[in-house]
This record gives sequence, structure tokens and C-alpha cells, in this order.
Amino acid sequence: MKTDSPHRDVSRGAARESAHAAARLGHGSLLRIRPMEAVAALYSEGHEELSEAIIAGLNRAVFGKEPSPAGLVQRAMARLTWRVLKWTTRRHVIGGDGEAAPAGYRNRLLERSRHPYAQSLLTSSTKETEVLVEGGDPMNGPYMMIAPEIRETCTLWDKLFFNSVLGKDVQLRFIWETNATYGAASRRLDRGEAVRLKALAAGTGLSVILAYDRLLRDGYDPDRITARITDREPANTAKTGHLLAKLAASRGWKLGSGDEGGIAARTEDIFADDSAAEWIPEAKYDVVTAVGILEYLQGFTCDTTERRHRLHEPEEDATAVHLAERLAAMTTDDASLIVNTYRPHASTRILELFGKKFDYREPAHLADLLATVRFRPARVVGSGVIYDVKIYEKLPPLVER
Repeated sequence: MKTDSPHRDVSRGAARESAHAAARLGHGSLLRIRPMEAVAALYSEGHEELSEAIIAGLNRAVFGKEPSPAGLVQRAMARLTWRVLKWTTRRHVIGGDGEAAPAGYRNRLLERSRHPYAQSLLTSSTKETEVLVEGGDPMNGPYMMIAPEIRETCTLWDKLFFNSVLGKDVQLRFIWETNATYGAASRRLDRGEAVRLKALAAGTGLSVILAYDRLLRDGYDPDRITARITDREPANTAKTGHLLAKLAASRGWKLGSGDEGGIAARTEDIFADDSAAEWIPEAKYDVVTAVGILEYLQGFTCDTTERRHRLHEPEEDATAVHLAERLAAMTTDDASLIVNTYRPHASTRILELFGKKFDYREPAHLADLLATVRFRPARVVGSGVIYDVKIYEKLPPLVER
């Protein structure tokens, strides 16, 4: 089953970087911290002042001026990079266990960088996750680039990995997702209603954390806001829990212990049978973000990696249709759903060189998929080179045609 896995274990290299950063950064300063140092500090225990400063910097930038998508020069460089990596990358099997062993890749250019993102491309932790853009901690690196103080300290490799065409689109996707979450929640609160927010993956959870923080800073009643961040990997949930605990200590947040109020991270596999799930929400949600998930699920697509490369495409147990059905089941009758499309580009072809597999959709395919569960497109939040982020609204049963 292909599902997004946004937070894998922090690499030892990134952990060392965070320790070095914490040692040299006084009083939560962002002036000398690099992207992977910031990610490692956020999702590990300790580094309270530093984590607080990173979140504050991201919040200022996310709700400030929107950066521009990648330009023509960067797009041309992506095509050139794809050709160079295609010529210089070789595949091999790790561990020698045949079908059960994950694939690894050799590329001297990337190996010499010793960058955590390069390592996440070159190796997979398990056969099951070989097709995913794994290494969620490196995948959160582009988010850190949104903060100007962090972006200014980047090395050449940071810029190549995190400010590429794909990296810029990931930054924009994160900004659009966060603003859309905040907007949908604040509109309900302005009407005097309570609001329940849910993120379906730990990586998306950072967006919900920033939206939740902004809502409280804007003076909305915290007792009327419930935010839940779920992920099927307990390790991912634990990391998010570390971040929430630090923010709760510094900002006085309520960590939700039950089904109502506060913010919390919980382990949940939405594709598991109800009897096997570790946590089943009793109440439904008003705003759900499911960004970065559909590109790993079959159904209602315009293209797939397997079709493009004439590979065998096995039938998956969990599909986009199954996800849509679960989204409908967990949402209220007038819920807002934040999702994204994913388009082919040279930058995605680079990822495909390293065994990653995607399901591509045009806006019409996404609309057709969600129409099966009574969601209609409300508006486009933003469009980039690779990603579009859209808000869908659920039609009440009485309006269904």
C-alpha cells in the first residue's frame, strides 16, 4: 500500500547538525541555523527555545508575503539535472534478500554531498516504502526555507535540494495549505461555531500547528478549537508529540487528552478496519487536510509512474476511492476538505529515477473522484508548477442530486 510517510527517523547526520546548532545558537536565534538543523531540532526532545523561534519565524513568513514559483531558468535546470542524474545513477539491492530487500541507488555526486535528503533518495528503509518519497525529516527541509532567516544560511546543497522547482512548489503548497486551514477554521469561529480540525499525516500536521497557533494569537477561544494530527506510524506521532509538548510549555496550549478541545497527535491508520484501528474518533471533523497523500493512491488519474515507464502496476488494497470514502465518513455535512493535485515534471522524473512512484491527476480527475462522496470544488487556493492546492466543500445530504 502506497501512503505518504512524512516523518521518518531523523538521520544521524541531521541529529548531529541539530546538536551543533543548539550549541552555537543562543536565545533561540535563527541567524545561523540551516534547514536540516531546524527540522531535527523541532522533532526531537529538548531545544525548546530554538523550536519556539523556528515556529515563530515560520508563522511570520507563512502568513506574510507569498514567494514566487520557480522561474524558467530553474525549470530548465531541472530538466538538465534530470538528464545528468539519469546518466549517473545506478540501482542495486540492499541486504541480498531478493524480493524482500529494498533497492538502493549509487550516485557519486549525491553521495559526496552527505546531505540527509540525498541519503533519503539513495536508500529505502524497507521494501514497502521503496516507492515513497521517504525520509520525512529531509522532506520537511523545504518548509524551513520559507523562513528568511533560515534560507539565508543555506549551503549550496541545501539550495539545490530545497529550493529546486519541486522544493519551491513544496514551500508554496505548505503556505497555501496553512492559509486555507486557517481561513476555513476562522470563518466557522466568526459565526460563533466550534471547529474541529484534522490532519491526515504528521507532515501535514505542521501546517495545522501553525494554523492553530495563528487562531489562538488572533484571540479565538481555545475551548472552541479542537485539532488532531494523525499518522499511521507511531514514530511519526511521537515526534509530533515532542513538538506539541514544547509549544504547549512555551505558549500555554492545551494538549487534548479526549475527543474535545486542545491539540494532540495520535496514531491512526485510516485504511485499517475499524476493529484494528488504534483510535476511532467518535466526533466528525469540520476541516480536514489530506495533502501529500493522493499522489500515492490509484484511481481517477491521468497518468502514473508505472504507465510512463511501462512497469508492472500491481493492484493496491487502498485506493483513492477508499480514501475519499474515509474522508466522507470522518467529516461533517458542511465540512471543508483541503487536498492537492500532482503533475508530471522533470523534478518528479528525478524522483522516479530513484524508484519513487506517483499517481498524477489533473483538476478534473480530482473533482470526479471527490464528487463520488458529495464534495464539490469551492476554490483554488494556489497553483504552482507541480502542485495545485484546492478547497472542496461537502454538500449536505438534502442537496445531493
